[in-house]
Amino acid sequence: KGQSNERLLEQLSFILKWHSGQTIQDTYVTCIYSLQKHYPAIVDKTVMNKLMFGLKKLYGDFKMEYLEAMIANITEFDSTYLELKAAGILDILIHKDFSIRSVALRLLHKLLPKLTHEQLFEIAQILSVDGSNECQYWTLEIYKWMYDYITQHITNEVNISLKSMSEKFYHHVREQLLQLLSSKNEYIRVNCRNFWCDPKRLSILSHHRLITLVDQLYSIKTENEYLNYCTNFLLERTTHNPDYNRFIFENPLDKCIFQEFPLVCNWRQQHHTYMIPLFTLQSQTTNDPINTNIMAMDP
Repeated sequence: KGQSNERLLEQLSFILKWHSGQTIQDTYVTCIYSLQKHYPAIVDKTVMNKLMFGLKKLYGDFKMEYLEAMIANITEFDSTYLELKAAGILDILIHKDFSIRSVALRLLHKLLPKLTHEQLFEIAQILSVDGSNECQYWTLEIYKWMYDYITQHITNEVNISLKSMSEKFYHHVREQLLQLLSSKNEYIRVNCRNFWCDPKRLSILSHHRLITLVDQLYSIKTENEYLNYCTNFLLERTTHNPDYNRFIFENPLDKCIFQEFPLVCNWRQQHHTYMIPLFTLQSQTTNDPINTNIMAMDP
């Protein structure tokens, strides 16, 4: 089976080389895109270089297929980010076509562990939290990975010259994640909120969490939504209470027995009744059953 697969790949590679030599760019892209779904190994160094070289020349669906074809083996090659940058990957991150942008975001998300500190900071500054739901999802996933990376990096930072950039990196990623808490997409909001609620980022102790909310989760860019998400983060602790899933009332309202409440109709005494305890009113009603100013109402 292994030999047959190798022979098949050799034949496919030969066909691709022929298409490449015939300068039939559209056919070549379609072949690569379709084949890599089933045989990712077809995208070797030669094919990858061809894809990198042709990325700037293509538009629309063909550009998207080029990017899709790169995802499978993108981590297998050295200096991939530099070649992608030269091919215009950073421009694609702000592309108006959200379908192309989402594929580029997926590509970069897979490449993150191989990038340097400076390269990650460069990407973080380019990313935008707007766009389609899929774009927002992959942007969120990238920022989540970057936040964990930069917090750990700052803790272990030794190089003083990089400390200033690391702090800018941290604050930028933090602000972007805070903005995503106000996303119009509910899934993005919940996903981002769950990320922040992790004990590694927000303490499980309420008073420590409150201090963190004031100290780290405030941003001028999210000032209008600050009270909203801070309240949610504080109330989130109540979900861990053993009584959280208990009903407030043991029985539903339609099965409860209501007691008649005497209501004063005289406008001069309309507020007076509610200041008197109910048992006092009941005793008055018992002693004086004929009272023209009191009407019993069944709620």
